[in-house]
Amino acid sequence: MTFLQKIFLTLCFTVLLPLTVSAQTYPNYQSLYVNDFADIIGAQSEKRIEAMLRDAKRDRDLEVTVVTINRRSDYGSSSSIATFATGLFNSWGVGNPDRNDGILILVSKEDREMRIALGSGYPARYDDRAKNVIDNYFLPYFRDGRYSSGIEAGTKETLKRLVLDYGPDNRPTLKSRIKNETTHISENARNGGLWAWILGALGLGGGGVGFKMFRRWQRFRPRICDTCGRKMRRLAETDEDAYLAQGEIVEEAIKSKDYDVWYCAYDERTRVEGYPKWFTGYATCPSCNYYTLHSKRRTLVAATTSSTGRAEVTYDCKNCDHHKVETVTIPKVSKSSSSSGGSSGGFSGGSSSGGGASGSW
Repeated sequence: MTFLQKIFLTLCFTVLLPLTVSAQTYPNYQSLYVNDFADIIGAQSEKRIEAMLRDAKRDRDLEVTVVTINRRSDYGSSSSIATFATGLFNSWGVGNPDRNDGILILVSKEDREMRIALGSGYPARYDDRAKNVIDNYFLPYFRDGRYSSGIEAGTKETLKRLVLDYGPDNRPTLKSRIKNETTHISENARNGGLWAWILGALGLGGGGVGFKMFRRWQRFRPRICDTCGRKMRRLAETDEDAYLAQGEIVEEAIKSKDYDVWYCAYDERTRVEGYPKWFTGYATCPSCNYYTLHSKRRTLVAATTSSTGRAEVTYDCKNCDHHKVETVTIPKVSKSSSSSGGSSGGFSGGSSSGGGASGSW
């Protein structure tokens, strides 16, 4: 072999090897509830976790699955735990495909990372809730090497804090667009800040009556004009569209978000305040950043115990022209998963747009 031939082979090896190593794969699930590939969950904890998740599936038609792996590199290359978890979520199709309310809890032991991946039906504010659950219920146990206890405690808290209960999906006709100068108030500014924290400390948070009364008062209390200092008037629904942007009008029409418009008659100043809906099947569009992205999954080839399947996931924005279609692999249905529940022996076909939170220890 000549010197040039050796150089050529070396270059080929250098270029082609990363391509083969970096191919992304995902494990096939053995259960709809707990897939402890890293073998870090004790037998009794696993039984209790599975019982919790079975109850959620039976009573609320909610698909939540717990997955542990040794390291991400065992399945090829991925840029982050978030990317891997989203890909795994969509590969398995966790959650109801119409509501996209599935949850995947992933723990990578050797990477010392974890992720709560949420279906695309969850509003963006649930990312913060997921982060809170990770920081306060998973990681304290993981830092002490108590993986089994941490996963059990964290899963229980996930079911308590992150579950959505969807109402009817109403989609009225879109309203017409009229431009006007407005001042938009961020969600953080209207959340009540210190008062919300105080009420939570007093036990009036969450779905409590006291918290609901406070939120109603906070939303409808009179606003003061920044220019003249006079009280502003809250416009009726029939009048407020003249002060909303097109994306905001669409959000109201599909009921992913609601808006109030406050008007000062003395200097014609306006304020627009937005309120995301608690229960919505829409996600944030990556193009226009409104809560107007809808996804739909269609099975092309059903998976069996001997072969993988394929599904088509379509993303469409109700506000802009954003449109994306991707094909995902449906893993083989194992014999154990076919007896675990689910309408077709596996997950229902939900998808994730990347929502959720990560943590490391």
